[in-house]
Amino acid sequence: MKEELELDENGIPISAARRAIIPAGQPLPPQPSANEISPEALAKVSEVEKTAKRISLMELTEKTCKWPVGDPATDDFWFCGLAVQQGKPYCEAHVGVAFQPMSSRRDRRR
Repeated sequence: MKEELELDENGIPISAARRAIIPAGQPLPPQPSANEISPEALAKVSEVEKTAKRISLMELTEKTCKWPVGDPATDDFWFCGLAVQQGKPYCEAHVGVAFQPMSSRRDRRR
């Protein structure tokens, strides 16, 4: 008898590891959408991604920006690879998008 897979709200199978990290019934943490990110930060990211190193998962180190770009299911998926900002997993431009104060995110939605 084959075990049925539990799917999330997007139809993606939920692994046992994911269930252990995020208990059943708990929503995933909110991710900023494009309309919650300042136009300046988005413009900076667009410029940075033109000069990104476009590295693979196996090329990531503690000194490379780990910002993913594209769909992981395709061959056109890559990581930024530029130098990280001190104490962060991303380069300066991607830190500006990833780590936004809640108050400024809330204000932009109004």
